[in-house]
Amino acid sequence: MDLRNQQITIGEILAYPGARELLRKKFPLVFRKQFSPSAKSVTLEQLVALIGGFLPQRTLTDTIQALEQL
Repeated sequence: MDLRNQQITIGEILAYPGARELLRKKFPLVFRKQFSPSAKSVTLEQLVALIGGFLPQRTLTDTIQALEQL
């Protein structure tokens, strides 16, 4: 998956085959509910900046690498 230097939106990621399931496995509490349309317009870069202080950097790095492998 091309993350376009983390400028891809969450909506685009969730629409990509396999990405939703990957994220659901890594973050089950976050990805069990439906996202609002406005949340889907957030870029990956914005999301990482927002949640970066709450998750280990290794978790974020591993998740981004796994998305890139799709």
